[in-house]
Amino acid sequence: MHGKNMFLAGLLALFLAACGGNSLNRAETNGWLEAKAGTVSTNVGGKWTTAGGPGDNWGEANLVQDGSRFFGTLGSYSVDGAINREHIYLVLLSGKTVYYTAILRRGADGSYAGKVVENGIAEHPAYADAPFSLMYLRPLPK
Repeated sequence: MHGKNMFLAGLLALFLAACGGNSLNRAETNGWLEAKAGTVSTNVGGKWTTAGGPGDNWGEANLVQDGSRFFGTLGSYSVDGAINREHIYLVLLSGKTVYYTAILRRGADGSYAGKVVENGIAEHPAYADAPFSLMYLRPLPK
């Protein structure tokens, strides 16, 4: 019986390691956002939408900016972000689980567009060839 319990415990440990192996944690993404936060060239606070653009429809965003950092919601996700000149960096999470990161660049019309990566830092070399989604974020009229 002891051998069977040890086997089941080992199987459980392998399963848990496999499930958590690709997930990001808040410490990793907070460090990334802090490193990216920089010169503020615009205010991203307010209402935005991803509908009607070339990328996936993630829903509406409500963002609040505090210096070079911002937070809010995008569809069903919470957002933590940073701004540096013409780029914004997003972390999309639900509860304490990080699901996506994104790097978006501001266009001439004030919208942002870029790539979204699941379970990885969007610009990390390990994810350079990873599958990604497009996000197009445009401000809603006030």
